[in-house]
Amino acid sequence: MIDLQRIAYFIAIVEHDFNITKAAQDLFISQPALSNAVKTMERESGLSLFERSKGRYTALTPGGKYLYEEGKLLLARHEKIMDQLQRIGNRYTHSVSIAAPPFLLRTYMASILFSLQAQFPKVEFVFHEYDQEAIKEGMLNLSVDMALMTEPNDFDSVGIRTTRIDHRKFASILSKNHPLATKAILQWEDIAQYPLSIPGNRYATYFLIQSALRARGLEPHVALAGSVWDFQVTTLIGTDYISLMPEIVRDFFTKEMVDNLVMIPIQDSVDWRVVFCENSAAHSNDAINAVRSYLLEILPRALE
Repeated sequence: MIDLQRIAYFIAIVEHDFNITKAAQDLFISQPALSNAVKTMERESGLSLFERSKGRYTALTPGGKYLYEEGKLLLARHEKIMDQLQRIGNRYTHSVSIAAPPFLLRTYMASILFSLQAQFPKVEFVFHEYDQEAIKEGMLNLSVDMALMTEPNDFDSVGIRTTRIDHRKFASILSKNHPLATKAILQWEDIAQYPLSIPGNRYATYFLIQSALRARGLEPHVALAGSVWDFQVTTLIGTDYISLMPEIVRDFFTKEMVDNLVMIPIQDSVDWRVVFCENSAAHSNDAINAVRSYLLEILPRALE
């Protein structure tokens, strides 16, 4: 078995011009201990490592030359391995899993990602793009540490604690050549006349919009239901479809969207409420507690 410490001793002797006394001083060991280390290496290898004259080391044997060159490479490699392990240990001391629907990841979490990583350089953040049921399941089986979700939801009833972090309104989005595009404000009766492009039934928004229409005696015509907000919005261009989304989505319009779409307020619009979620029964470590406190502080201000 290779003994790295003995190799380091051997190299130190060579680099002190074969002066074992000076080498022992720099290594902070006794001269006899250093001599014994060399004798042990020679005995175990079956080779003489040093040429000797009158009991003193004077040069390296062929075996000693080989060990000196390879030993330096071996020690350098060992140091590199240990440095890398140290960096890995420092960077990924903890892991925190955060889940959210696609739109919330794109808006709320993306806006604070770099500040989050700067605040917690030793934490590995794992993000999951989940719908409402997947988030609930992940939090209950403890594969998700915290999440963002919209209301309404049934999380409180299963032990998932929610804290509201944002409250806005829904607005209508439609093509600039839509028959309603010139109106300053839309009524629900206006919206019910046209096909809708809204999030699918895996998301609370789907039921929120349908409930708002049916509460007014109107029947929703959902023509397109999906999970990717920008795809839904892009499909409005040049059509008579209407999408209903939170006002905040306007901040993330592409140039094509800005040039071709309008956002119009809705009379008596429904609320857009975003909540921070955590499992009240889960055991939290210091990293999770610190990240939780930071998110609850920064998220309400992130998109002001």
